[in-house]
Amino acid sequence: MDSPPQIALIAFTALVICIGPALLVPGVLAYSGRWTSWVGPSGPKSTAKHSRLGFMMFWAGAPMTVMDVLLGLEALGVDASVTRDLGLAPFMLCVPIAMMHVFFLPKVLRPLLLPQWYRDWEDPINERDDREAEVRRARRKRLRKLPRAERRRIRLQEKGPLEPWIVVEVDQKVIWEKTSHY
Repeated sequence: MDSPPQIALIAFTALVICIGPALLVPGVLAYSGRWTSWVGPSGPKSTAKHSRLGFMMFWAGAPMTVMDVLLGLEALGVDASVTRDLGLAPFMLCVPIAMMHVFFLPKVLRPLLLPQWYRDWEDPINERDDREAEVRRARRKRLRKLPRAERRRIRLQEKGPLEPWIVVEVDQKVIWEKTSHY
């Protein structure tokens, strides 16, 4: 297999040297609780309920920073095969953890991977969501026992009075009206 061009190798090395610490420093600040402005609702690409961007930055920056150290050792004359093997282990450990922070972090791993300040911030929100889910389940269970017509009547009563949703007016006369109720 041909080796990559020298300029590509230099560009990749420069990128890793710059991005590793640039991701690791905010990640360390996020884990320590000194940087919290990123906490809030998740972005559109994440399936997590709340953003974990700061933690993801730590787990993405750690293997890159390890790679920086190993590249420095390689420059000092350490065998390249040893540094390549040592560099692969952090990537295999940290990349799945970073992806879990973006998409789905199992409850079993939360005490291990999330700091106490974040869990304290997230607990009341999760408790409220659990209570709301329990109320919805109890309501569905109660309504399931009723006949269909009765269920529909109760749902319409809970929604309140009919309010126009779309109104088309021509010469101040309503010619078509659609409501949010069916």
